[in-house]
Amino acid sequence: MMNDTLLHVSDLEVCYRARGLSINAVSGVTVTIGSNECVALIGESGSGKSTIANAVLRVLPENATIARGTVTFKDTNLLNLTEEQMREVRGKDISMIFQDPHSSLNPVLKIGDQLTETIMTHDPTSGRGKAIERATELLDLVRIADPSEILGRYPHQLSGGMAQRVAIALGLSSSPSLLIADEPTSALDLTIQAQILKLIKRLMSMLKLSVLLITHDLSLVSNLADRVYVMYAGNIVEEDSTDGLHSDPKHPYTVMLLEAVKKLQGTSTSQYSITESTKPSEPSSCRFHPRCPVLISRCRQEPPPYVQLPSGKKVLCWLSTTSVEK
Repeated sequence: MMNDTLLHVSDLEVCYRARGLSINAVSGVTVTIGSNECVALIGESGSGKSTIANAVLRVLPENATIARGTVTFKDTNLLNLTEEQMREVRGKDISMIFQDPHSSLNPVLKIGDQLTETIMTHDPTSGRGKAIERATELLDLVRIADPSEILGRYPHQLSGGMAQRVAIALGLSSSPSLLIADEPTSALDLTIQAQILKLIKRLMSMLKLSVLLITHDLSLVSNLADRVYVMYAGNIVEEDSTDGLHSDPKHPYTVMLLEAVKKLQGTSTSQYSITESTKPSEPSSCRFHPRCPVLISRCRQEPPPYVQLPSGKKVLCWLSTTSVEK
């Protein structure tokens, strides 16, 4: 664990109960985020990315259970806190912004009311006048040109990009140490996506903010993240620096994700492509093997270990294990 670790999720397992069955949504996942660092969780829908974020904040649905693991934030295991203690952490020390900004804003309250209410909730000593002043500062911080006018508007009167800026301002209202951004740009067009990513990067530098970026889009990662965890079917299958992941991917799933981006850009020369999702295999084998273009017989027989390569990269793959043994 790095010396300046802010969040350390260790050996996390989350299970969902459905129709009398227990389904592992996250299996033995370990994720570390340092101070003033952006870490990305990448994977397709259903891979377990948002489940990890919800487990950190302890806002999982009623049919979900954290079966094992720890979630250590600033040397405190959040899983040991009472619900009252956890409410002090949510929004104050750890904030979250979502895919659809309009869904996270109250449609019947003006933006000014929502911001001032949030500010006064986290700082009971702040009066309304001080809260309005702080709200104006926050809107200015997220590069909204006329904060006073926006404070008087309702969410439906804002564009998607403007609403996302307001959602980020709400997330920053308590001066958190960690911002969880769950698909923060997927509901926006490409031009606005670039603006929001540039804004988050600027805020990280200004506020010494750490960010957990959850996305299925590898093209976003290179512009923002320092390190990347690639997820598939509840497992971390590869971990590396952003540069290392792009220059030397090892897990077949990571290779296929990167090739998918290249194909969209018209630069791919690979014969491999992401195949249609199938039901993942049982835990007694590699979960990716039904879709893997380079599997070996061992992949069907037992789950691979998580191997650390000499470069520092970590990979959940029998092929990488074989190369290390050689």
